Amino acid sequence: MTRLIPFLLILASLSSFASEMITLDWEKLRPEMPDNQLTLPALSYENRLQIQQIFTLMNSSSPHDLERLKSMKAQLKSEGIDADELLELREVYIQTQKKAAETTTRAFDGKTVRIPGFLVPIEFSDAMITTDFLLVPFAGACIHMPPPPPNQIIRISFPEGYKMRTVQHPVWVEGTIISKIMSEEVYILDGASHITMGYSLNASKVFDYR
Repeated sequence: MTRLIPFLLILASLSSFASEMITLDWEKLRPEMPDNQLTLPALSYENRLQIQQIFTLMNSSSPHDLERLKSMKAQLKSEGIDADELLELREVYIQTQKKAAETTTRAFDGKTVRIPGFLVPIEFSDAMITTDFLLVPFAGACIHMPPPPPNQIIRISFPEGYKMRTVQHPVWVEGTIISKIMSEEVYILDGASHITMGYSLNASKVFDYR
């Protein structure tokens, strides 16, 4: 029995360590990524406008637009600019940036964490009592401003419900977090929005930021 007691104490210590609360800041949820090695060539303001027009015309089936498209590409070609190659490069650049924005970290999966932020309510159990919401790093995100990248949005479930003040009021959220890229059509203050989130968290406590 005397040999068993130290072993049990070690297990208790490890259990306490495993459940220790971790205070997160938002940067910890944004993994470091290698710099985007792709660079877009410098273009004059006029050339940028032409590329934008070409991008628009490429979606048209009008014979007049297609003829204009051919003419504009030829003009840029004479200036040493390959519009098709440039648009392909642009698409690769956009996809690379998108991948970086959707990259999450698994370092905190299953951990009990505390993180501050601003809530965007998506489900209510009663007037001003929200049970499901998005947690974001700055006020107004997803409502009056474009949504942050997925790795800066946490989908929160809190069945107990939190009586909110306004979306401008910061809160602390505690609970178990996991990394999980998911997209959802959510109804927020100014209408339905399709939002991609990088994390979900089952909250045990939501309280005012102090």
